[in-house]
Amino acid sequence: MGSVLLVDDDQGLRAMLSFSLKGSGFSVYEAETTIDAIALLKEQVVEVVVLDLGMPPNEHAATEGLKLLDWISEEMLSTKVIVLTGQSADETSYASIKYGAFDFLTKPVEFGVLKQSIDRALLFLKQSLKLKEQEGVQKIELDLEMAKGVKAARNAAELKLLKQVLSDTEFNIHEVARRLGLKRENVYYLINKYGIERS
Repeated sequence: MGSVLLVDDDQGLRAMLSFSLKGSGFSVYEAETTIDAIALLKEQVVEVVVLDLGMPPNEHAATEGLKLLDWISEEMLSTKVIVLTGQSADETSYASIKYGAFDFLTKPVEFGVLKQSIDRALLFLKQSLKLKEQEGVQKIELDLEMAKGVKAARNAAELKLLKQVLSDTEFNIHEVARRLGLKRENVYYLINKYGIERS
């Protein structure tokens, strides 16, 4: 059905959501901290992350959760993040959207509402993959400061597309060059230009 990572320092809530999601056919992984989540995401393909913002060392602020959200948006380009938090929606929804959240839910949440959000995220991923495979169209999302101009926008788009194709091909340079219509030398140049390292 789909893979979900629950990132929350509340073990009881994680256990309850994990039980319900597994009962609905999802593969479920759990992480208690940002460090645990990043380690798991580097080893395991996960389609959807359900993320609490208030985590150790400062459970009463959104700092740790937003750091993880930003990292996922930059490094795990095909992963959708659903923020599920007890933090004030007025204070954290803007930041969540800014850092790339697919959806924003507040605690307590009914399981049906969370499941619908996960289902929407998986549908979006499935259709994006279909679009890429059938029409060769890669959807990328960019956050640009308009005042920085066209060159900065071009570089941001180039970097995002390159990282996505490198991820999709598991860093196969020949395949990246084929998909992007470039020579391999040009791919190596771009990798060096942006300081991209194989993870």
